[in-house]
Amino acid sequence: GKDFNFKLFKFPSDLNASLRKTSPTMLCFSNYSWNFELSCKFAFLAKQRDPNVVTVFGGPNFSTDISGKINFIKRHPEIDFIIELEGEFGFVDIVRKLSDYNFNVSNLNKDEKKIINTCYLHENKLISGPIDRIKDINIIPSPYLTGALDNFFTSPLYPIFETTRGCPFACTFCADGLASKNKIQRYDSERTKDEIHYLAKRVKNISELGITDLNFGMYKQDIVTAKIIADIQNKYNYPIILSSTVGKNMPERIIQV
Repeated sequence: GKDFNFKLFKFPSDLNASLRKTSPTMLCFSNYSWNFELSCKFAFLAKQRDPNVVTVFGGPNFSTDISGKINFIKRHPEIDFIIELEGEFGFVDIVRKLSDYNFNVSNLNKDEKKIINTCYLHENKLISGPIDRIKDINIIPSPYLTGALDNFFTSPLYPIFETTRGCPFACTFCADGLASKNKIQRYDSERTKDEIHYLAKRVKNISELGITDLNFGMYKQDIVTAKIIADIQNKYNYPIILSSTVGKNMPERIIQV
């Protein structure tokens, strides 16, 4: 709501320029292998200047066993909290609990407060909160329809969005092969339609659209999404390129999609 101010960054140079001007209460990073070292450097430098900055990392670049988690956090003291799995509930819970402690990490840690989907260390002991998946992902406000990403339409970036979350497969090489992610959740098709219309009206000199679904085209509902995209292509001549990870079975349906 209006209790906190948030600012989103995509480019390291923009984050760097902002951090030169101000020190935030919280500094939060998406945690992927391709941006991890750079994010750690930002977190380290921010804490050198202001040790009270709360640093939060969230994403799949994290161990799934207890000893691995402990070693990971020990190697990176510049990270205060790590969110696992879905980030929305965990991040909200971190902000709420930190607010109760006036954003003092040490005091929260001493009480070993458990935070949804979140890990941290206290006296070399791993404190892990309850694992909670969102039962109805339609309660999450759309980052596009709320205008939160409007500033990025002027950048040379192609938009991505999701129509489903979860994966029924248990591939051991994939961060989404965990049992906690095997139930599929789907956004309402009207929301998907509204999002794609919103994107098509605002993209500038961009021909590509990305779908982050883990098995796009495998489900009956994906045919509905494909028809929505086809209608938008006819109206806006966008997208020209559609990128996605396609399903692992149902090849005939995937071809139809």
